[in-house]
Amino acid sequence: MRSLNQQFRTITPVLLISWLLTLLGLLCAIFASTRKDVALDYLTKDPAAIMEVPFYIGFFSNFGIIVWTCAFYICLYTAYRIRDNITLRDDYYFMLASGMIVLLMTMDDLYQIHETVFPVYFKIPENAVLLTYFNIYLIYIIYFRRRILRSDFLAFVLAFFFLGLSAVIKIFPLPIPQDTFLKDAFKLFGTVTWLIYFFRTTNEILDKEKTV
Repeated sequence: MRSLNQQFRTITPVLLISWLLTLLGLLCAIFASTRKDVALDYLTKDPAAIMEVPFYIGFFSNFGIIVWTCAFYICLYTAYRIRDNITLRDDYYFMLASGMIVLLMTMDDLYQIHETVFPVYFKIPENAVLLTYFNIYLIYIIYFRRRILRSDFLAFVLAFFFLGLSAVIKIFPLPIPQDTFLKDAFKLFGTVTWLIYFFRTTNEILDKEKTV
């Protein structure tokens, strides 16, 4: 059994930093609530509970956020595991950058950044934000193209294909009332495919780590 003294020495710094960041976030919520005269529970409670709507409202949207979060964790955990392995530096930078890309996608999907935050609060047109995203993704793909081609890139391409279809439907609505459903459906396919790609890529990297 691991001693309490050993646990205290190893886990206390991590807990203190995590609690400090959590406290900082809560203090920011209190400040924003006071500054903007917004009820504090609007920043802490579940949206469905606040709006008093059925629990299944936004079910697949929430599921997509879970999938994005899993992909983000996989990328950063893998980067952390191989950070000291000199022979896997390409893999390290790829997974670290991929984690940042996934975090961007997650935050945008969760808080509707390109749809609401920038256009409404910062007066930046939605298309300008989308163009910025496109350039970030393009730079990411070009820089890591060789690493991507050494992986199961078919899943990578399909993920961007589905996400791209979702964006196209958003920009050019179809002349049918189900276009919003199609947009969300393609986005979910892209998100799931993205997770599958990085799950397989992570397995390959960690297997390679055992042999080098």
